[in-house]
Amino acid sequence: MSSETLGSETLGSDTLSSAALSSKAWKKQIETLLGQVRLKHQPAFEKLYQLTSGKLYALILKMIPDPELAADALQESYTKIWRQADRYRSDLGEDWAWSWMCQLTRNTAIDRIRQTVRRQETQFEEGLLEHTVDQDSFLDERRDLNRCLQSIKQEPRQAIMLTYVYGFSNAELAEKLNTPLGTLKSWIRRGLKELQQCLQS
Repeated sequence: MSSETLGSETLGSDTLSSAALSSKAWKKQIETLLGQVRLKHQPAFEKLYQLTSGKLYALILKMIPDPELAADALQESYTKIWRQADRYRSDLGEDWAWSWMCQLTRNTAIDRIRQTVRRQETQFEEGLLEHTVDQDSFLDERRDLNRCLQSIKQEPRQAIMLTYVYGFSNAELAEKLNTPLGTLKSWIRRGLKELQQCLQS
């Protein structure tokens, strides 16, 4: 099994059940396997996948509820684990090995969410263009709105689009972007203020 074909495996059907191992022994096994994966040992990688894929898939599903998209993100995560395993540091212990895998997986899911947001921004603008009656007037307004949206930073722009266009609550969005709620609200306030100032200028 290569790192490119792991997504075709049946998720959750691990032959090596983590429940059968104590937490410490389970993490120790992950540490050992990751050390072997660092040396590009394919059987160790397959065993690592069997041991951890169920937990990482569940982690992704909390952020991306679509099973198919979550499975894609899982495959991408294991591809990155295979390619970036040389960053493994045995001196940091077994807790670090599992934490590193989880953080890499979270970052992959967040990247997928951001890619989806960018596609939705484009689709939103195209949809507005298709339904306008006064084409010339709308194009002027659309250009102004797009110019002002692009003038603010990426984080506030994405937060505004997801909140006011796609209906995510602040709590849902904070969880999906792995961002503190207070930080998210600050992004939205700052972004709306900058957007208003730009449109009025």
